[in-house]
Amino acid sequence: MSILRLWRKFRGLSWRRRSLLLEAAFWLTVARLAGVFVCFPRIARHIGCLHAPADLRADPSQDRTVAREISWAIDRSARLLPVQLVCLPRALAAWQMLHLRGIWSRVHCGALRDPERATLTTHAWVDACGVEVTGYPEAHHCVEIGFFAQ
Repeated sequence: MSILRLWRKFRGLSWRRRSLLLEAAFWLTVARLAGVFVCFPRIARHIGCLHAPADLRADPSQDRTVAREISWAIDRSARLLPVQLVCLPRALAAWQMLHLRGIWSRVHCGALRDPERATLTTHAWVDACGVEVTGYPEAHHCVEIGFFAQ
């Protein structure tokens, strides 16, 4: 997609959507850099305590619309940034955006077996208010190890 076409699409968005896209791009960049320069246990301390997979505590009264908009912004920004953003930076950026808005969310960690290579592939995903924010549909195929929440 050409830069001019992207710019026209961006200008056609509402101010709210534009600001969400820019915020998502910022947090995706921060999460990507953190993944490169900071060890995961240190990152994990900031996103909460590790809970067992069966410990489900969702607050349905929170704004599902905001969670859907953040999901959209993370997906679009991740596609447009010039680096590959795998599941963990996307999950961390989504968690931060939800956290800043006071929306309780879970950062799930899981794995699935790759039958071709006989190896485990790890995956991270986020849900909030019953909304699948990032990391789906791959998360449906994973076995959850646990999730982080505050």
